[in-house]
Amino acid sequence: MAASAKAVIVRTKRAALRKQLKESQISFTEVLAVAITDEIISGMRVVTILESLPGIGKIKAAALMETCDIAHSRRMKGLGTTQSQKLRTALNGRAS
Repeated sequence: MAASAKAVIVRTKRAALRKQLKESQISFTEVLAVAITDEIISGMRVVTILESLPGIGKIKAAALMETCDIAHSRRMKGLGTTQSQKLRTALNGRAS
């Protein structure tokens, strides 16, 4: 039962983050900063975070991932400094 409860907490937190991103309540740069210390967010896929940003769907997210040389399966905790800098640059105003 404990594992089930933990899974619900994880899903709820991830859904809340995606909603905040979609509503522009939190920026991509802030998510990068939080992912360093938050185990739940650091385990999310980068492409999921990108798709949650306003105006970015599956196609644009995939193109960004390819442009920045990031594997589609990459998680936030595995994102290197160069890759995160490339994403910030590619996202321009959306990242700040």
